Amino acid sequence: MTIALQSTIAASLGVQQLASAFSPAFSHLRILRNLIIPMPEGCMVRTARIDAVLVCETGVYLFEIKAWRNAFVYRKKSDQAPPRWFLRLNGCSSAREVKDPAWQGGRKTTQLRSLLPEDLRLQYFVLLPCEGVELEGVMPAAVITQQDLPYIARLVRNNGRTARTYPLLDADAIDRTVQRLIDIQGNLSLAHHMQNCRERSAHAVTGWNSATAIGLQ
Repeated sequence: MTIALQSTIAASLGVQQLASAFSPAFSHLRILRNLIIPMPEGCMVRTARIDAVLVCETGVYLFEIKAWRNAFVYRKKSDQAPPRWFLRLNGCSSAREVKDPAWQGGRKTTQLRSLLPEDLRLQYFVLLPCEGVELEGVMPAAVITQQDLPYIARLVRNNGRTARTYPLLDADAIDRTVQRLIDIQGNLSLAHHMQNCRERSAHAVTGWNSATAIGLQ
């Protein structure tokens, strides 16, 4: 029993679940997969990948899709440091630490917010689409499972229509927003992003080796 699916399979599963949950709530919606956006100067990786972007009547919703399955997901919080996230395989006592998905999603949302009009609703979620995932303890509201999706779709629809904090988008406005997202991506591709990630990893290893060598002298 593995603790994660292949990421591409999990992403496809997540997108299918999004379409199934949101289509009954909205007459017109668009979903983009693997949107690549440029990140600000000084970021460790020059680009970021957003697994799925859903554009509908009430705005733009980003989904960080995690391939975790058959596991308990929990956090350990500290007053002096950010929360640490862990996965524990069902039936096992040991756990492994993973990157904070809420922080990852928030960072990408902040960057995309700076590239889109201010009057456009923008919100992110961390979607865990695979089977056997359980959330332990109090989790951020943005962290959701497959079972939560129908409720989230209704909540997004009802809040957007009643609060009216942001203008509602008709079909033409949805399509224009999707085109704007595609324009932000420009010539960036998934291959570019993966290369940027590999370069970052190579630099990190080189830096660690240099520091180790200095420490041994």
